[in-house]
This record gives sequence, structure tokens and C-alpha cells, in this order.
Amino acid sequence: MKILFSLLLLISGISAAQPAPAAPAEAEKGTTYAVKSPVPAYFALTKDVSSFYMYANGGFNADWYVGYNNSWIVKLPPVPTGTYAKAYIGAKLGRAKITSWPQSWDKTPIPGKIYMAVNQEPKFNSDNMYFLAEAADLPLEPLPNDSLEGVDSAKWFWSEIPLSRISAEKPNYLALWSVSRYFTASSSSPIVAAALSDDKEENVWLNRSIRGNPPSGPDVLETPISGIKPALAFKLVPFNDYKVFIKGFMGEVNSSNILVSFSTIGEDIRAAWIEMSYDKFEWSRVSRYMFRAPYFYSLKREDLSKDMFYLRAAAVDGLENTGYSKEITIAAEQEETPAENSGGDSGTESNS
Repeated sequence: MKILFSLLLLISGISAAQPAPAAPAEAEKGTTYAVKSPVPAYFALTKDVSSFYMYANGGFNADWYVGYNNSWIVKLPPVPTGTYAKAYIGAKLGRAKITSWPQSWDKTPIPGKIYMAVNQEPKFNSDNMYFLAEAADLPLEPLPNDSLEGVDSAKWFWSEIPLSRISAEKPNYLALWSVSRYFTASSSSPIVAAALSDDKEENVWLNRSIRGNPPSGPDVLETPISGIKPALAFKLVPFNDYKVFIKGFMGEVNSSNILVSFSTIGEDIRAAWIEMSYDKFEWSRVSRYMFRAPYFYSLKREDLSKDMFYLRAAAVDGLENTGYSKEITIAAEQEETPAENSGGDSGTESNS
């Protein structure tokens, strides 16, 4: 019995002498981590990404528009990409205009495509440019004396790029502009968000010599901007097995509208939308992005096919995993009859 007691004391002494576990290898000095979990990493000209609230949410816009003749360029430091699976470039955008803004007689959003480019030098061309967003999908500028569907605060929009496009040794330049000839002033163009900064480094420029093309040439860094930084950023996503599920997708159909509704299950859902198909193989988006629950959307029957087709819901999370619902069938010339639900309460998912 004494021998057993002595052994127990010896074992407990050895355990007590064991050193405390080391901090995670990825933890930087002065940084505290709650748990080790797959979360995206953001790299912008301010560490506090929530500080990009200026101009694109309302009030004074300072002429910070995304234009056919107006390109924003930022210089970001080298970005470590070794532990990540996917990379995205993005911008926080808002205040897209309708055709008759600030009047309300024509509420059609002004169309236009917005692009970004990335390079290790301030030279951009078609090889390093990526489509970012349609202006019609951005939050709209509110009307001063009328109500308008689609008004919201500015949102982040992302475009996937190869990890090889980002350098861990050299600076990374990002550019933002539009190819739409309509976007030549803040009165017709979307606005990019901005943040105040006391950073003294020259790392933001405005190029007003473009004409819908990527900014290039010897004077690409045309006008330095100091004190305020535009919301252009990288998002790096680690390997993860998170899923997005769509539950309860259903449609109520009458002669003029199809009202669909659904719920999402996932981590940090950032957007949802509705897709349409004729054969269940090729799908196209037929709704605006919905940025928060509850998810309801009314589709005008006159804007869709008179033939039979399928609808499904989709959603994406902060790690860029996308999930899809089971489809519902919309019969040809259906009147006052509920949509046939072919399993709308069972979500399917795909990690993209």
C-alpha cells in the first residue's frame, strides 16, 4: 500500500511539472484568441473593418463614387496566404441610383457593372481584373420624398481570385472602377464606403483619366488621397467543412405574383437569393440579394416564363459556402394554386 501511495505521489509530481501548453502558433503578440476555429481573415487599410461607415450609408457622399471615369486604387502590404484555401477581393458599396433619382417617376435601377483588379504593381489590365457586382444588386440610395424597395446600408461584395494573385513578399495594389458610361458623377453612380485614418503612408489614389478601362499608364497613381481610406480589401478563407442549409422553402402562386419564403441554417449567413431553371441543371438568379432574415420575396409572374419552370433558394455564409434548397415546380399558366413542393423542407448544400 505504501509503494502504491508513493507511486501516486511520483506521478502527480511529474504531471505538476509539465509546462503549460504553448499558445497557438498563429497567435500574434498582443492578440487574444477565444478559440481556434475557421474564420475568414480580412486585410484592408484599417484593421477595424467596421470603421468603413462613411459616405456609402447616407449623408454627405464627398463625391466618392465608383465610376466610368473614376477609379480608386489602394496599396496593401504583403499578405500571408500559406494557411488559407481561397482568396477574395472586395469592396463595401452602396447608394446605387434609380433612373429618375432624386425623383420617383422611374424606379428602375441604373444598370452598370463594377470591376476590381489586383496586381503587385500599379498596372492593371484585363488579365488581372475581376467582375465584382451589378449596380442593380447594390443597396439603393433612398428617395427624399418617397419610399423605395431595395434601400439598405452599404454591403461588402466579393469576387474570388486565385491565391497566387496575392503576394506575401511584395505590396498588393487593388483598383475599383465601373465600365458603365452612366457612372460619371455621384448623382448617377454607386458610392464606395470610407474610413478615417491617421495612417501617414501614401497608399490611396484616385485616377480620373480612365474611360471604363482598368487604370494603367505612367501616371496611374494620379491623385493621392490622405486621411481617408476607401473600403477595398482582401478576404482569405481557411479550409473548413461548414454547411449552409435552406429549410421550409415554399411558394404561393396567383395570376400576378409568386411569393416565396424560406429559412436558413448556417454560420454567419451574409446573403440569400432565388434562382430559376427549366431543366434543374442550369440555374440563374431572379431576385435581388436578401441580406437578413426573415426571407420573403415576391416575383412578378409577368417577368417570368409562362411555361413550367423550377425555383429554388440559395444562401452563402461568411466563409463563402453556398447552400441550396430543394426546388419547387411552378406549373405553366398556374392560377390561384399553391406551388407543388417537391421537398422544400430538406436542404442540400455545396461548398463553393
